[in-house]
Amino acid sequence: MLRLRDRNAWLVPAVLLVALLVASCAGLRGSKEPRRFTIVGTADIQGILEPADEPSGGDGAVGGIARIATVIDEVVRDSGDAVAVVSTGDDLMNRYFHAFGGVPIFDLMDDAGYELYAFGNHEFDKGPEVLRDALAAADFEIVCTDLKTEGTALDGLTVPTIVRDYGGVKVGFFSLMTEDFPLVTSGGDVVIESDNLSAAHAGVAAVRKQGAELVVALTHVGVERDIEIARSVPGIDIMFGGHSHAYLDEAIRIGGTTIVNGGEKGTHAVRVDVSVGDDGRVDPESVVYTLIPVTADVKADRGIERKLAEYRESLPEAVVIGRTDVSWNLTKEALRQRESSVANLVNDLMREKFGPEIVLNNAGAFRGKKVYPAGAVTDRMLQEIDEFSNYAYVMEIEGRYLLEVLERSAACYGEGGLLHASGLRYAVDLARQPQVLGGEPKSGLFVETPGERVTRAEVATADGGWTALDPARVYTVLSNSFIVRHGGDGYFWFAKHGKNLRNTYSTFASILAELATSEGVLNPGEPDGRLDVTRGGGSRIGD
Repeated sequence: MLRLRDRNAWLVPAVLLVALLVASCAGLRGSKEPRRFTIVGTADIQGILEPADEPSGGDGAVGGIARIATVIDEVVRDSGDAVAVVSTGDDLMNRYFHAFGGVPIFDLMDDAGYELYAFGNHEFDKGPEVLRDALAAADFEIVCTDLKTEGTALDGLTVPTIVRDYGGVKVGFFSLMTEDFPLVTSGGDVVIESDNLSAAHAGVAAVRKQGAELVVALTHVGVERDIEIARSVPGIDIMFGGHSHAYLDEAIRIGGTTIVNGGEKGTHAVRVDVSVGDDGRVDPESVVYTLIPVTADVKADRGIERKLAEYRESLPEAVVIGRTDVSWNLTKEALRQRESSVANLVNDLMREKFGPEIVLNNAGAFRGKKVYPAGAVTDRMLQEIDEFSNYAYVMEIEGRYLLEVLERSAACYGEGGLLHASGLRYAVDLARQPQVLGGEPKSGLFVETPGERVTRAEVATADGGWTALDPARVYTVLSNSFIVRHGGDGYFWFAKHGKNLRNTYSTFASILAELATSEGVLNPGEPDGRLDVTRGGGSRIGD
């Protein structure tokens, strides 16, 4: 039998244990839950406000600003006051831009809930004044870290950084513009002030100084450049990017930085959920990336749908963006059997704009398939000619491979693989041995039989003369993504031997539209002998 003193001996530790448990539970109840913050947004909508046919061959439709608005609304209702709705630019493009200077695009994006905006290069395609007028339709807060806007039409409309409180999380935003800005758009007196790395270091420091716990970079530089920046600049928690039109299957993690990209044409919305601890730190493993499809199953916002219908009814059948004093021959015969004045015009513009020594584009990249009479140059006309919207790539490649490339072109005479050039001229004799390729595109192509059709290949010199293409020299060359990235028409050399590939994210149509807007007139010149085709030393083909 237990004595009273023994009972008391057991009672004291029991009381202490209960007290400890109560204190522990009270401590748990008193600890703070991680604070949460959400970003949702897009990039590179490209003025595509209407739903588009499903690219995978389905019978539904994707995108459309009225559906994007519904997705944004659902995310905002889910996250409350801890959500930022962003765009990282290249939204001012195509019909609503050409017809109305982009006002409907920004107006409807504003209605859809966008609040923070970082410019892309295409916002400037009609100059800063048109951009300013479009911005009057929206209440976006514009973050513009590395562009000089003071003393321009955008003066007072942008801020270099933004720090806001979202649900108790202090979030700092800065922006980065592609360093190709002077080449790929018409910035006018708006200029890029620093390289991406310097701007990123300065942006991080600036928002941290203002008390930001979470740092977000809104970038328009492309995924590959985002990765380079993340590796070189510490302190960025989230990079929400644009320019590369890439939807990532998974977020990219570089150290403590999570990289996502806003894709293109509004076919998906990108959501990023972040947890911030009591110490103000973000665990990158806790960042959740969600790609939200904007499908036909998403109910369109009726108010936005009605307003879009009003704008649509005001659209002309074709928007005039310039004129031409001469006809444009885009027939297959003109493009695939002789030198093309229209291809020359486009190639010369690309060479002038991006500065390569040589431009080579295949005849099949130019569409339209008819003769456009002198008169108006319209948006529909340019879209028809640039049906595939291939991006222009710049690279470095040795002359010996270019000689094989030209032999491939000569073997493709009469087909879409015939190459049109700028900065280079070459002669072809169709009576001689054509190049023959072996292998398969998927497993790898190779030259089985060397060609002998190219009898002369010369490159333009700085003084306006010509010199023989040097097999041992490395040349900078521009071509399109069909050839460069996909080896289209059998051109395997660029992907296999090209070095320092750089995507300009510019298309034939965007370059022609920009020039037509600024110059007013687009006149292809007469053929100048850059493609000289004969058969057995006889008369020139096309004469």
